[in-house]
Amino acid sequence: MKIGAQLAVTTYTIDAVTLARELEARRFESYWAPEHTVVPAHPGIAFPMTGGPIPDVYHQMADPFVVLGMMAAVTRDLRVATGVCLVPEHPPLTLAKAVSTLDAFSGGRFLFGVGTGWLREVTELHNPAAAAKPWGYTIEAVGAMKALWTGTTYDGFPEMICDPRPVQRPHPPVIVGAQPTPVAARRIAAWADGWLATGVTPAQVAEFRAALDAECARIGRDPAELSITVGVRDPSEEIRDAYAAAGAGRLMVLLYNHPGTRIPLEDWAAVGVATLSAPPPTPDETLRALDAVTKMAGL
Repeated sequence: MKIGAQLAVTTYTIDAVTLARELEARRFESYWAPEHTVVPAHPGIAFPMTGGPIPDVYHQMADPFVVLGMMAAVTRDLRVATGVCLVPEHPPLTLAKAVSTLDAFSGGRFLFGVGTGWLREVTELHNPAAAAKPWGYTIEAVGAMKALWTGTTYDGFPEMICDPRPVQRPHPPVIVGAQPTPVAARRIAAWADGWLATGVTPAQVAEFRAALDAECARIGRDPAELSITVGVRDPSEEIRDAYAAAGAGRLMVLLYNHPGTRIPLEDWAAVGVATLSAPPPTPDETLRALDAVTKMAGL
């Protein structure tokens, strides 16, 4: 089981360079950077997890590609990933360039986690057309980016040259962040390389693994090509075993304000709300939590 980590790096938390070095020293496989560009001062939508105000961390998040570039520069083995990049908020040409540059300069260590986000007000500012059909836009954008990375053509998109090319061939893995729905299974089997989800149980993972396998069989794809990454708050042995048996190959430990103790699965949602709403963790608090999580994960 691969063990990764996610923590929103801000100007109030541990810095990206220190975090990268500490994760690699503890043999974490990957780091996943979340993304939110801005948050409305007076949002018209409540925070989905609580129905209340949006926590400050959502407007404090640093740009993921800047964070990942810094982290890749000071590590040799740590994989750097977006967890997830909000594709409808990016022009595909510049996003393709950022992805290929990061993969090339990191020596092929980038994982391209993609999603659409839930703050439609912000997406509309970036791209009104994408806000109307976020997944439609994402599918088209990823297709166009794959063409840029491989030097091929895409429907209605002229052949263009994008250099540097990614080190990974044909391109960095595209991992879709989504809830386990039939539509998501069809999308992932059709054009992605993996699935990322948080807040899902081992039973839900097993059910979705079966759905992915069925979709792959329907379209003639090898289901072994699709990875499953699950965001967790407790990477202890029994948790690892349960998710591995369900079909997951990687756990992404949610480190922001992690208490450094075991957390029962049934408490994950409540703990998630509390950690996101609390003041930012200090660097020392994060390092203490990281020590505890490393031990839990058996690293």
